[in-house]
Parts: sequence; C-alpha cells; structure tokens
Amino acid sequence: AVEPDLQAEPLDAETATLFRSTLMRFAYLSIDRIDIAESVKMLARRMVAPNVADMQRLKRVARYVKGRSRCVTTFAPQKAPRGIRIEVDSDFAGDLESRRSTSGRIVLHGDHVIRAASGLQSTISLSSGEAEYYAAVQGASDGLGVQSLLRDWGIEVAQVTVATDSTAAQGFAGRRGVGKLRHVATRYLW
Repeated sequence: AVEPDLQAEPLDAETATLFRSTLMRFAYLSIDRIDIAESVKMLARRMVAPNVADMQRLKRVARYVKGRSRCVTTFAPQKAPRGIRIEVDSDFAGDLESRRSTSGRIVLHGDHVIRAASGLQSTISLSSGEAEYYAAVQGASDGLGVQSLLRDWGIEVAQVTVATDSTAAQGFAGRRGVGKLRHVATRYLW
C-alpha cells in the first residue's frame, strides 16, 4: 500500500498539474492493465494535494510501465466451466489515514479472469477476520452479479464459489445468525 508522506513538500501548481495529467493517463491504462490498477488507485487518492513523495511514487509507476510496456491477456480455449470462482483477500486497516481495510477480488470463469477489483471497505473493521468477511461478502456479491449477467446472455452457471484464505471469515460466513458477533455492519448479513 502507498503510505502517504504528509510531511513532504507540496508540489507547485505546474508540477501538480503534470502529476494529475500523468496519473489520469495511467488510470486509462489501468482499465486493461490490472498490474498497475492498485498503484494508480492509491495515487489517485492524493490528487487533491500531491506532494514530492507522491510524484516519486508516480515516477516509479512510470518506470514500471516503461519496463513492461506490453501486458497481454490471453484467453485460451477451455471447456465450458460449471461455475464461477471468486478469490478474495483483504488487508486489515491498511489505509493509514482512515484505518479502513482494502478488499481485493478476482472473478474467474474457469481459468479466465473476467473481473479484478479492489477498493476500500466503507466500514471500519475491528479485526482482520471481520475485514476478510467483508471482502468475502463483496466477492459473493460480485459473483452473483456476474452470474446474473451471464444468465442474461444465455449462459447458465451452476454455482458461485468464494475462496478466502481466512478461517475466521469462513467461520463467520458458515454460521447461522450472528452468534457472538456484535459489531458487524448489518448490510453484510445477507
């Protein structure tokens, strides 16, 4: 995660404009380049008041893209998969300013990545298990959305599977009712 250096010197107006312009060009690229999407998203949070440290991070992304100018996504032939698999992960309180966690998820149809996304969770988690559970719920929501989209296209998907590396999140999700969970946001209890 990009840790903001709030003590760094702010950029002058001309350099700040260059920062914003270059960053938005990378944002356009990140639609197809999931390898830079997270870095671009983290830098975009600093667009209001970029500083010298943010410009250094942007230059690092530019050097990465220059060194890896091509990113090819290949969809090899495969038998029709029976379901959709969503792999999710989360960092606990990764945003140093707001203490919110970031959820990441990848939606797979067979071996093909059809969606990759990450974003800050709107609710502040009180434990890593809770953050992972919120990521799993967001992943399940994405999976059901993709399943509905495929159904609209005439492609029937038998199952949606969410995979997480957190046993706490698996325990939360497999439970009936809230049990001893007292602080989980109600919108995640579906």
